[in-house]
Amino acid sequence: MVNESKGIYYRILHPAQKPWMIAFVAAIGSAICIALLALIDESAKGDYVLMAPFGATMVLVFGLPQSPLAQPPNVILGHLTTAVVGVIFANLFPPEFWSLGLAVGTGIFFMILFNVTHPPAGGNPLLIMLGGHTSFTFVLYPVLAGACVIVIVALIYHGFVSRLEYAWVNKPKKA
Repeated sequence: MVNESKGIYYRILHPAQKPWMIAFVAAIGSAICIALLALIDESAKGDYVLMAPFGATMVLVFGLPQSPLAQPPNVILGHLTTAVVGVIFANLFPPEFWSLGLAVGTGIFFMILFNVTHPPAGGNPLLIMLGGHTSFTFVLYPVLAGACVIVIVALIYHGFVSRLEYAWVNKPKKA
């Protein structure tokens, strides 16, 4: 329970503790991150850092930042792994029911095998195959570039705004 007599300084230095505050902090962080990705794409007049699966990534990175599935290696390497699988499948097979299922299953196989599971990345092979993205530059941008921007924004946001533990920031001090 937060001691109200400790004042605003105490409340600023401590993470949200009530469910509605946790939800609000997650929503604000997610909104800022997606808006930044969209602004980068709009300014650069291209698709360099934003794609639909990143919306689901926000749920983990800002809503459940302590989850192993939200950690930087999982976000970056999970998206990267499934994007590579998606581009390979897009080059080898038409986007039919069996190839879409096989691509998603293969992406999940490699994420689990490499210990970089990130559930939102499971949608990458679908996005890539259905969108006809056959170039490996798609793996570099928007996938890799966007995932890196997300992690950087999350580290800054959790380090200075939410004060929630994420990756190596705001780790509890050992007594």
